[in-house]
Amino acid sequence: MHTEIRIALVLLASALAALAAWFLRSAVVDNLVMLRSWTRAEGLVTYTGGHEVQIELGTDPDTRRVMIATDHQLGLSALKKAPVYVDPADPAHVRPGGALQMWLRPAVLVLLAVFFLGCALTAARLGRTGGESGYGAGHWMLSESPPPLETELRVHRPASEWRAPLFWSLLGVAMAACGLFARSGAPLPRLGAIFLGGLWVLLMSGLSLHNGTTEVAADAHGIRETSAFGWRDIPWEEVAGVETREVVAVNRRAFSLTDNLPIPGRTSRSLVFADRSGRALMRLSVAMQPRDTMRRLLDFCAARTGLHEQLRRIVVPDI
Repeated sequence: MHTEIRIALVLLASALAALAAWFLRSAVVDNLVMLRSWTRAEGLVTYTGGHEVQIELGTDPDTRRVMIATDHQLGLSALKKAPVYVDPADPAHVRPGGALQMWLRPAVLVLLAVFFLGCALTAARLGRTGGESGYGAGHWMLSESPPPLETELRVHRPASEWRAPLFWSLLGVAMAACGLFARSGAPLPRLGAIFLGGLWVLLMSGLSLHNGTTEVAADAHGIRETSAFGWRDIPWEEVAGVETREVVAVNRRAFSLTDNLPIPGRTSRSLVFADRSGRALMRLSVAMQPRDTMRRLLDFCAARTGLHEQLRRIVVPDI
């Protein structure tokens, strides 16, 4: 893994942990102020729906009803009593009480802060060990790549394979934007949408970076795959099969006498270097570039191992 990638991951996870801690502090301070200075009362829940509940306060003939925005409705049930807190400076400002209503959001923020802090510590330790060169059994090494192989057999993924994840990352951008700019909705679901959208963008961006920096090279000892996130080596002695695997999803139609039909868009193909048990040691795109160099690499593999590319079709049921 490149040092720049590790530093970026540490900074990003640390920033997210700090952001969660900031929101946590704000939520805890608000709750403490409410407990110390607001007036506690009992109210009757008369309506629950969406992100609001209606609570009836007081006794006849001095009853009044107020609408309260909530993150969730756990601990609140229609036609049952519930604790509330009334702002002495503004009696119309009422917030729900109870452990779930007051402390569920801080608990979630604590978990997020701990999670991101753990991610930062893990990212800081990535690649600290295992950086020595040498051919292994195809295990991915999260460390700086060893010096490039002295060979002309180098191929890389087509541009479409790093552009596609960037396109799909727009779904995460849209989800995060909904949580950030929505005029309605409780804070907790909006925070969840921002988190999930940001996580999707991060994953798709990482996949795009991995695909865009992937390089596969081969020499007399074996084949090596490198990217911005690490590297792996496979000696020719470990390779027991070279296959173009075609995975086809079929529609299993009940009470039909016709053959199972492949579903459009549900067929994937990949070039696989497998071991003796059939486990994939390395999985590559069938469109690796340049095409003539890829063909020379397969010919070189055949010369070293005696293995030629075989087509293997795998049929799976559509789910």
